[in-house]
Amino acid sequence: MSLGQVCRYALFSFVIAFSFTPNCSAETRSAQDMAKECRVALDLLQGHVEKSFQSTLSAGECVGYVQGAEDISVAMAANVKWFRVCIPESTSTMLLIQKYIAFVDKNPKYTLASTAFQLMLAEDFPCKK
Repeated sequence: MSLGQVCRYALFSFVIAFSFTPNCSAETRSAQDMAKECRVALDLLQGHVEKSFQSTLSAGECVGYVQGAEDISVAMAANVKWFRVCIPESTSTMLLIQKYIAFVDKNPKYTLASTAFQLMLAEDFPCKK
């Protein structure tokens, strides 16, 4: 095997090995970006915009994020003493989206989507003592 072939083999192996390495990065979704997608979701759900690939994609991003964040919050509230939110089972995803957008508009200082969502829940759905 020539030196060139060895180098190509080593480079190929390196690329393959790192292609399957899990991505361990922190959240980078901004609250403003998520609110923008959630505005599209509301417009689509209310029939104010035509259904298109892009509007459906944005709506899916928002709905999936909100439902996932709600699920995590419920589990967290059940298992962590310092985090207390009580989201009624009757709370719709549409209401959570509306509250999230209003919270982000009112509190632009919270720049991460996850932070804004958790703080919105704590503000709008505190547990009654």
